[in-house]
Amino acid sequence: MADTATASTLTLPVDDALLVRLHGTACITCGTTTGPLYGAGHVYTAVAAGQDGCLGWAVVACPEHLAAA
Repeated sequence: MADTATASTLTLPVDDALLVRLHGTACITCGTTTGPLYGAGHVYTAVAAGQDGCLGWAVVACPEHLAAA
């Protein structure tokens, strides 16, 4: 699982490739959508510039990247 205690916050907007990863339909590390994908914790994006808070996204990883996610 990802270490969410020290995870950095991504800034919105993100590109389409990263959005697919944030939606949990592709490996958060490599972007593959084939094969089994496993829960890999959460990543966070800022709500908006100048606002406090963040959005949590449940992400997945392929078997090759599960330990690194």
